[in-house]
Order: sequence, then C-alpha cells, then structure tokens
Amino acid sequence: MQKAIKIRNVSKTINAKKILNNISFDVYEGEIVGLIGPNGAGKSTLMKIMTGLYTLDEGEIYYYEYNLKKDFEKAISIVGTLIETPDLYKTLSGKNNLKLFKSMFKGIDENKIKDIVNIVELEKYLGKKVKTYSLGMKERLGIASALINKPKILILDEPTNGLDPIGIKNIFDILKSMKDTTIIISSHMLNEIQGICNKIVFINNGEIVNIKHIENDIKKKDVLFEVDDFSKAKLLLKDYCINEELEVYETDDVISKLNKELILNNINVYRIFENKNNLEREFFDIVKDDKIN
Repeated sequence: MQKAIKIRNVSKTINAKKILNNISFDVYEGEIVGLIGPNGAGKSTLMKIMTGLYTLDEGEIYYYEYNLKKDFEKAISIVGTLIETPDLYKTLSGKNNLKLFKSMFKGIDENKIKDIVNIVELEKYLGKKVKTYSLGMKERLGIASALINKPKILILDEPTNGLDPIGIKNIFDILKSMKDTTIIISSHMLNEIQGICNKIVFINNGEIVNIKHIENDIKKKDVLFEVDDFSKAKLLLKDYCINEELEVYETDDVISKLNKELILNNINVYRIFENKNNLEREFFDIVKDDKIN
C-alpha cells in the first residue's frame, strides 16, 4: 500500500516553548487516522504545520512524492483542509460560497460541486444564506469547500466541535463514506473516532506516546469480570489483567477460558461487562500519567 503522508522528525518551538518534539509517523493511502490528546498536546500545531499555516522548524513532511517545504504549491494542491471554524461568507448563499472556492482552482466543473453537495447532504439548503445555517450545516459546508479541489488528502481539526449528537453523527458518517480519500482528523469525540479510524496517534506534551492500529485489535475485546471473590479471582487472572481491576483485553476464546477457570475454582461470575470504548480508557491513562509525572 502506498504512503500518502510521511511525517519525519517534525519539531516546532513557539515563544521559546517546544510545542512539538520529533514527531514521526506514516499515513497510507485511503486510511483515516485520528490524532488524540489533551488540550495543548500539540495536535492543532501539527495540523497547522501540515496545512502551511505554520512553518517547520525541523523535520520534513511529504504528501506522496511532494516535499511540503520544497514543493509547497504542488504538495498543498492535493490537500483539502478545515482548521478550526469554517471560513465562510455569511451573507452569501451556500452555493455562492462554493463558487468562490471553485474560482481558486482550475478545471473544477459544476458537476463536481453537485457531487460534493450530495456527499455533505446540503442540496435543500444550498440557495439559502450561510447566516441562516445551523452550526452543523456550516461544518458540512466547510467540508464541502475543502473538497472543491478534489484532494487526495483531507486534514480536519475538530470538525465536530460544538455540534449536537446528530450533527456529530452526520459529520462522521460523511467521512466514513469517503473511501478514496486519505483523512487525518483530530477530535475529542473518542467513540466516533474509534468507529471510523484505521489508526490512532496519541500525542501528549508534543510527543507521540502511542500509535494504535484499530484493524489489528478488531478480534479483541475489553471486558470486566464481576465476581463474588475479587481477591481469589485477581490471583487467577493476574497475568491477563490490564489494570488493578478484573479487566482483560483478549479474544473471545481467551475470555471464555478465563470464565471457565473462574467457575472451576468456585468463583461465581455475576457478569462479564464489555467496555466498547477502550480508546477512552487509553486516553485517560495518558492524561493521568502526565499529571503524575
């Protein structure tokens, strides 16, 4: 599989403070990669560097064969971006906003705009002025504007910020449907991120602390055993527990064997609770470790 993005040893200092320190990772063509981390971790700074809003201090970024620093125009021509709030003209209609964005690029026909509008489901509202749009509609129009130049790569910084649950679901459904586009997205919506991403990059204090490949974990489950004799069960499961609780992260076969082992040792298992958002647990572990250090 071809690498769409290569980030190598990227560092950035702002006002004498090191915001990013030696960041390196790859994104393969067609992947959706999530950037996760607490506020101030460096996610937005990295995305601003990737979209040319900030300059690199050290390191290199490649979009396919194009070096962002040396071939900026060629590199950025295959990238669509939505950083923070959409930059829209509120007194113009949604259609006229897209026409303005279209005029910035060559060879974009009307059919392309229609296709984009269908993707973001704004057909009924395109003739209305943007000032009448809900926040969710503005975000969808912002994504549409980022797609105008037919980008191979889409970079989105908190595209669901401030949206209600329906708006959040709509945005993530749109992104999930874009099979041929390589996407990097930052978000605090951990449930949704886990549902659409192939890979999660955890950033804290300007450094990558973990990279999680979702597809490799799909056969494993995060479960918590509830029993009548915790101490005895803990001794039996100690090699499998991932924390101080009776929580394990294993395949169905292993979980079934552990359950039988508990029963054979006269431990009543009241319930096996599945935690479907182990990503949230990992996120809070990162934050907790940072506070301890």
